[in-house]
Amino acid sequence: MVNYLKSMIKKLRKRYGVLCFCLSGRKNDNTKRLAKLRNRYQGKRCFIVCNGPSLKAADLERIHASGDFSFASNKIDKIFPQTAWRPSFYTIMDESYQYSMLETMNSVPADIKFFRRNSYCVTRKVAGNCIWLNADGDRALLDNPRFAEDCTDIVYTIATVTYVMFELAVHMGFRELYIIGCDNSYGLEKRKDGTIVNHGTASYFAGSDEKSNKAVGATWEMNIAYEYARKYADAHGIKIVNATRGGHLEAFERVDFDSLF
Repeated sequence: MVNYLKSMIKKLRKRYGVLCFCLSGRKNDNTKRLAKLRNRYQGKRCFIVCNGPSLKAADLERIHASGDFSFASNKIDKIFPQTAWRPSFYTIMDESYQYSMLETMNSVPADIKFFRRNSYCVTRKVAGNCIWLNADGDRALLDNPRFAEDCTDIVYTIATVTYVMFELAVHMGFRELYIIGCDNSYGLEKRKDGTIVNHGTASYFAGSDEKSNKAVGATWEMNIAYEYARKYADAHGIKIVNATRGGHLEAFERVDFDSLF
């Protein structure tokens, strides 16, 4: 009964958020802004910055100095005191994060911030240039993944916010995507059979809060997303390369980060 009530509350909150978005008068303008981003950065490269323990402030300084575009997510602000780098684009797709991290979302000075439409009741309060995405999928797509090359009408969410950052980058015209900080491992890992394994390792970069490091990650789900992203990229002339220092992400070709500069 408790789980049923929680599920119903979650569904009602989503529907209420979408309704608030539709009634806000922003829907048409929001769609137009997304459409204008289509292929705006054609021919450019970008970095997909993840929050794994391999992420180093010194590497972000290299990106900052080069002037490259970058995408980041969630609690990336925890590394801001260590670097002058700031992401060009920022997103949160995790349901719980969108409702509990207003201060964090406000503190990230990205050029554009992306959120789910169903979180509009909260994220409408976020400062800056915000765009709301019609997000669909999550675990329902594990058996039949989909990739949105055009995010104007919809983006597909599968297991990790990194997947949405891939879609947004492709939508915006980037054809060279370099991943850093994606260790694809968690201190607490949930396996396909539901068992949880404690590896006793860090889940996020140095400086992250302890609550984050207690999060449980399902890497088997994430691998489905990464492998499909690689398959889609290979079929459409898109280059997704893993420049992470170490880690366990093997779905993409690897490249030495330092060789990119």
